[in-house]
Amino acid sequence: MSRGFSLVELLVGMTFLAVFTLAVHHECAALLRGSRVLEVASEAQEAARLGVQLIVADAREAGFSPLGPLTDGVRQAGPRIFAMARDLNGDGDVEDSNERVAYLYAPERRALLRAQGDAPPQPLLDSLDDDGLAFTFLDGGGAPLPAEPALDAADRARIRRVAVRLAVAIRNPIPGALPLRGEQTATATLRNVAP
Repeated sequence: MSRGFSLVELLVGMTFLAVFTLAVHHECAALLRGSRVLEVASEAQEAARLGVQLIVADAREAGFSPLGPLTDGVRQAGPRIFAMARDLNGDGDVEDSNERVAYLYAPERRALLRAQGDAPPQPLLDSLDDDGLAFTFLDGGGAPLPAEPALDAADRARIRRVAVRLAVAIRNPIPGALPLRGEQTATATLRNVAP
């Protein structure tokens, strides 16, 4: 003769099932948070890498002209600004909109800005760290040139390499946790500088 479960047995079984379900839910939520943290950390690193690659690619072209190196390929050089020119179409001037590029850090927006030609600077990357962009300018011997507040024309003519450091800080998906940071550095050799 079979008999069913007693009320106590059902309540104990349901309590055990509820505790087990709660534990599984807690673990799944923790895994999802961890996954999101890794995703945001990867996003910060990728954003920093992208920004550095764009700056380095433009820096390598500073002073380029099919007619011979430009004497004023680096237009501005400071700890948080780098502006350069190149004659891409070989017409002897740098007045076309894509021939002048500037990168600068906007601390009030925590953004890397890029200006092309006469256009106003546009945000390229948001969520930079407080000291998110730093340029170091090196002469032919590898010695850093003093860039505070900015290099004058004579010192800009001595630049042979540009080192850039870009740090991104994205809000952590875990409330109250520190921002997730990604940092990249690179050095570009200016191949087209006038002797």
